[in-house]
Amino acid sequence: MENASKALIIAGAILLAILLIALGVYVFQQASANTGTEQLSSTEVQSHNDPFSRYEGRCTGTEVKALLDTIRTNNINYPDAQITVSGVVSATDPTDFSDAKADITSSGSYTVSITGYYDDENGGAYSGYISEMEINN
Repeated sequence: MENASKALIIAGAILLAILLIALGVYVFQQASANTGTEQLSSTEVQSHNDPFSRYEGRCTGTEVKALLDTIRTNNINYPDAQITVSGVVSATDPTDFSDAKADITSSGSYTVSITGYYDDENGGAYSGYISEMEINN
């Protein structure tokens, strides 16, 4: 009978330990979720910037038009992290590049460069995202 009471005490202690560990894990996950929304990881920033940075350098007019479509989609989906375009491309609305695309010849050759990124001060949660691109002949 004495062994049975010791077994019950041990089982109760194990259950109490499991409960405390589960509570600790829950509190840790809640704290991590609250602080994780402030900054993006470098892989998230890189995966967001990759569709734009692959156009950097010399591009044909067709590639520039595809880049403008990608920028337009970004500007619609991320209104707080819009990409502005300068150079030979002029657009009054960051979500409408139809006039700019009409000025680009498909067979022409253009230089695309990234000229700015959002930082902690002006980008907030979008720090590291591309903010400006320049397209020239």
